[in-house]
Amino acid sequence: MKKTYYLLLFALMLSAAAKAQTDWVTKNLDEKLSVKFPVEPEKVTKNGIDSYTVKGKDSVGYNAAVLDYKVVANLDSAALAPVKDTQQFADQIRMGIASKKTNYTFGDVVIGKWKTYTTYSISASDNINKNTLLMRMILIGSKMYSLSCRVPANMVTKNNEVFLGSVELMKK
Repeated sequence: MKKTYYLLLFALMLSAAAKAQTDWVTKNLDEKLSVKFPVEPEKVTKNGIDSYTVKGKDSVGYNAAVLDYKVVANLDSAALAPVKDTQQFADQIRMGIASKKTNYTFGDVVIGKWKTYTTYSISASDNINKNTLLMRMILIGSKMYSLSCRVPANMVTKNNEVFLGSVELMKK
C-alpha cells in the first residue's frame, strides 16, 4: 500500500512538472536559437540589441538577449576563436556586466561547453535587496546569447533552471 501511495505521488509530481514546462512559450531569439519563457515576453531593441523580457507570476524576472560582436565591437568569429575559451576573456565579460550593474556583487565566471559552443555562467547578488542574478551566455560564431534570471530574495524556485536549460538550436 505504501509503495502504491509513493508511486502515485511520484507520478502526480512528474506530470505537474511536465505540464509546467509544456505551458511555457518558445521564443526564437534569431534564426539559430530559441528559449522558453513562462509567458510571452516583451521584445525591446536598444542600441541594436534585441532582448526579450518578462516577469513571471512568481516574480522571477527572465531576460534573453542577442549581442553580435561583429556589429558592436567589430569582432568576428575568427577574432573571437583564440580568446573565447580563456579566463581573461570571461573576466572581461564579467567586468563589462558589473560596470552596468553596480549594485551587484559578482562571483567568478565559469567557462563551459554546450553542444560544441563555449558557455559562460555567472551569478551575482544584489547588495540592496538581496535578489540573485543568474546568467548563462552562449557564444555561437560572433553572437553572444545571454539568458538571465533575477530571483527575489529568499525565494526557492526551479523555474530559473527550466529557463536557463530551455535553450535549443533551431533546425535548418
